[in-house]
Amino acid sequence: MLHIASRLLGLPVYTRHGTHLGTVHDVGLDTTGHRVDSLYITGTDPRLVPDSASIQIPFRWVQDLDDIVVLRYFPEPLELETPEEAEIEFEE
Repeated sequence: MLHIASRLLGLPVYTRHGTHLGTVHDVGLDTTGHRVDSLYITGTDPRLVPDSASIQIPFRWVQDLDDIVVLRYFPEPLELETPEEAEIEFEE
């Protein structure tokens, strides 16, 4: 798991349509399941992500990886919720 995770850092990420999305900055690990859970992408393309915001995507969206990461799925264009739009639920 750590070998795969360390190999991902710094790799460019592309959509299945060949559009450069950004670069893998960090990975989320599921230590219980011993697997990579998510990718933290920085330097995103403003045409795909508003304000070139850094995003976290589920690793299940990855189709292939070698010298680059190719995603099988990415919602184009991505719509981010603003803090006012996001609903926050609290347990009583």
